[in-house]
Amino acid sequence: MRVLVVEDNPLVARLVPAVLEKAFGPVEVTSVGDLEAAFRTLAHQGPPDLAVLDLGLPGHGGVDTLRRFRWKFTAVPVVVFSATEDPASVRVARELGAVGYIPKSLNAEKMAAALKEIAAGGSFFPD
Repeated sequence: MRVLVVEDNPLVARLVPAVLEKAFGPVEVTSVGDLEAAFRTLAHQGPPDLAVLDLGLPGHGGVDTLRRFRWKFTAVPVVVFSATEDPASVRVARELGAVGYIPKSLNAEKMAAALKEIAAGGSFFPD
């Protein structure tokens, strides 16, 4: 499985692959720190099996990050991984076609369980 992680916090970006491996087993992870780097990576490498997208990227505001990503890469399944947990952002992410919304406040086991649910064809959105 190929996963693109779009996360500007270096510490979080280093931890996400471990959670992905806990959920999926061996994964090929490409991490980038901003949306433009994600666009360049996808143009060069082609679409991944999954994108994990932080909504708090520099230069973009909240769900607009997801909107821009989905507009450009409609076929790539996206899981939002965000510190923002407000119900409006979760609702808009679902409306924009995200397959999941994982709050950064979840522990690693709950994150892995959410990703397993998504991998099984389901979705995960906080209540």
